[in-house]
Amino acid sequence: MDKFNYTPERLNVLSSGGGTQSNAIICLIHAGVLPKPDIIVMSDTMREASNVFTYQRDHIAPLCDEIGLEYVIIPKSDYATHDLSISPAHAPLPGYFTEMNGRKKTGYCSGKQPAFCSDKWKKEVIQRYLNQRYGEKYLTRRGVDMWIGISVDEAARRAKTTKGKWRRRYPLIELNITQPQSVKLVEDYGLPTPPRSLCWMCPNRSDDMWLWMRDNVPEDFERACLHEREIQKNWPHLWLTKYGVPLATAPISNGVTHG
Repeated sequence: MDKFNYTPERLNVLSSGGGTQSNAIICLIHAGVLPKPDIIVMSDTMREASNVFTYQRDHIAPLCDEIGLEYVIIPKSDYATHDLSISPAHAPLPGYFTEMNGRKKTGYCSGKQPAFCSDKWKKEVIQRYLNQRYGEKYLTRRGVDMWIGISVDEAARRAKTTKGKWRRRYPLIELNITQPQSVKLVEDYGLPTPPRSLCWMCPNRSDDMWLWMRDNVPEDFERACLHEREIQKNWPHLWLTKYGVPLATAPISNGVTHG
């Protein structure tokens, strides 16, 4: 395994998404493979899938408590400047499927809207919290290393900024760990298979994930169906799946990936 180059003079923050890779990083910290950061912070988007927080409470929080690592979950509503959209005149922040420019020959939506929800609901929320807690001047002087749970096979998602006040670090990439290896790492640590972190109304869910939610967390699935009906009051051309029909009746089936 490669080495993670820790910079203790900067404030080290694990920005947890609550999903597979973040959980793998926490297991590595607990095992002493990675150094202990100053704090773990997660933004509660207010739409996170129910099983994600259950997993954090039952399996991840106890690990953090054992090593005295503070894990703070921040309500998005305390720090976000926007919820679903910037204004009624703007498209929603999540990247919904759209039929604005027509449909494909298959009848599916022609594409997806760009997504800004991660920046507005997670990145900016955590930065505002840290500025408030530690002081902007202090953090600007010291600098912050934000540990992000992106693995080697997702390296294209990395932000290019590696300097300045907010510097992003990718422990799993630096350790050359993939997403499947992250899952195995958590399982080998004696924990149940970790859920993937996605909002219950996220259009990036595969059909398998929609089916799992429908069959295992029906209250989340119903919330997603209601959410779709609500967004269409202002944006009738937007949908949660590529099929461009109500989620409740969409022909979702195993093995289909959206995105």
